[in-house]
Amino acid sequence: MPHELPEGSVRVISGRRTRREFLLSASATVTGTVAGPRLFAGMRITDPSSASSVSAQLPELFSQSASPSATKGQQKVVARPTLRGLMVDAARLPESLEYYRRVIEFCEDWGLNAIHFRLADDQGSVLRFTSVPGLLTHKNAFTPDQLKSLAEYAHRHGVDLIPELESFGHTGYITRTTAYAHLEDRQEDGVARFATGVIPVSPETLPLFERLYREVTAIFPSIYLHGGCDEVNWGGSTLSRNALKSKSRAQIWAEYLNSLNKISQSLGKQFIVWGDFVLHTEPEILGQLDKSIVIMDWNYSESNASKLHETFLKVQANGSRAIGAPALIHYRWGARAGEKQLQNIDAYTDAYLEIGGANSLGIILTNWAPSRYIQNSIWDGFAYAAVAFNEGTTAAKASAFRRFVEKHYRASWNETWSDVFKTIYDAAPRFGENPASSWTGLRLSVPWGNDDELVSLLKNGRPQSNPFPRLQSLLVQLEPAVMKNLSDFRAFELCVEYLEKMFWREEIVIGHVADNPLRRETTDLLIRGIAERDQALAEALTRDWDHGRFPDSPAKREAIFDLLPKDQLLFRWQLAADYSSYLADHPDRFYRLMGAASAVPNPD
Repeated sequence: MPHELPEGSVRVISGRRTRREFLLSASATVTGTVAGPRLFAGMRITDPSSASSVSAQLPELFSQSASPSATKGQQKVVARPTLRGLMVDAARLPESLEYYRRVIEFCEDWGLNAIHFRLADDQGSVLRFTSVPGLLTHKNAFTPDQLKSLAEYAHRHGVDLIPELESFGHTGYITRTTAYAHLEDRQEDGVARFATGVIPVSPETLPLFERLYREVTAIFPSIYLHGGCDEVNWGGSTLSRNALKSKSRAQIWAEYLNSLNKISQSLGKQFIVWGDFVLHTEPEILGQLDKSIVIMDWNYSESNASKLHETFLKVQANGSRAIGAPALIHYRWGARAGEKQLQNIDAYTDAYLEIGGANSLGIILTNWAPSRYIQNSIWDGFAYAAVAFNEGTTAAKASAFRRFVEKHYRASWNETWSDVFKTIYDAAPRFGENPASSWTGLRLSVPWGNDDELVSLLKNGRPQSNPFPRLQSLLVQLEPAVMKNLSDFRAFELCVEYLEKMFWREEIVIGHVADNPLRRETTDLLIRGIAERDQALAEALTRDWDHGRFPDSPAKREAIFDLLPKDQLLFRWQLAADYSSYLADHPDRFYRLMGAASAVPNPD
């Protein structure tokens, strides 16, 4: 999974108001601005929801690259790059086919024409391969026929389902098995910077991927095949060390990617790779790559369109093509992404679509690790990206959330809705030591679920502001006006309830310790109240999960390989609920833990 690159850039696009200014302005909250007729993959469409009108032209649409500007009389018509889409991280957490069909329908409704569908990662494969036995496969993986049917469903709705099969790093679905553990590589210095990597120079590696690619391409009719190739540990195995005696890392990288590309080409596909190593970590690779390889550029912390466009121009100068890849939820976020990710979407839109260039194939919004968030609570972020990709960032900042409310919820936009979206993006808690990316500066933490976590919070924690009770009250006011997709609105409400409870349970125990001396009766009442609230929310989160995800999913009940605790929202909350329930049944233990953190000895 691509991670965030170093931060520090400041987005500056002159002459444009910020989204915050738009949301606070009366004109934006009442009317908004809608751009004129847009160009969808070189075809003029006047209604953002009419992408289905081009469904019959799908093969031609997906075989285009960016076309040059054409002059028609006195009117200059600029053909848009082909791809505008979303990414589905099925490799980390398989979700129901019904949900994937909903994502396809959403893309059609909002003028998006592609879904980047991740098939495998360190956690396992979501496809039950028949050509290669012994791979690590998800419990709820799909058969080839099921995914072929899904790709055909997407095609009928004007959406290209682009498969990604990790082929260098993130290959634990191969190397974490008994049959293929011998193909695992490691870093030259022995330090594992990422989770996994496959030996690129092993005589077994390319034949293995040829079989896998052949099966994948038989399922997905897209002209593209994404091979991953980001975040890889390699160079430390005996085979790799021997190869490095006569060749540089960049040479081996390029030769391996070029070999994968030849396999892809032999199967009639255009090969895509992630751009972190080939553009940033080891840029010497780029010049040695076959020019037909498409580079997917990701940098989730960047909000400066000029810097992103400089990266694109590097790709174009090399004679290669590129796809821009901003993110909604990535490793810095939990249940919700913050304002910074809307800026990231804006910057990529400006760099790859508005400024663009002949070698820009378009833009795909990535969205990582579904276990981080409540399934149907983030449609508004997808809608924002769709408006930005199709009509530009000015239109998105002015009207994307209004149009989402009016179209998805079929509700009337007003100041309260404006307040909700401003608050949720401003207040989204962020993972890391410096959560300054949100207006509120909230830190994303994991709900305390054992003695060590509780003691650490009591000794080192500081109360954080909790803007979510007010947000909850706003949503209560708005719910009667929701005429469509009420279950999605309630998923959004559940997300806000989760955030409110997470901050409340931290604040309440820190505040209780500060009230010296501790009283046994109030301490007992406190833990019973926490346990009741925790259990009620755990039950609500479980019901939501079971509605749209597999009820027997391992991610629901156990820690998943290479995911951090904050990456498993339901699992970690259930652990917290179980722990507070235990403490409620053993109030002496809770009282002792609280007393140990108190500055004044317990009077008892």
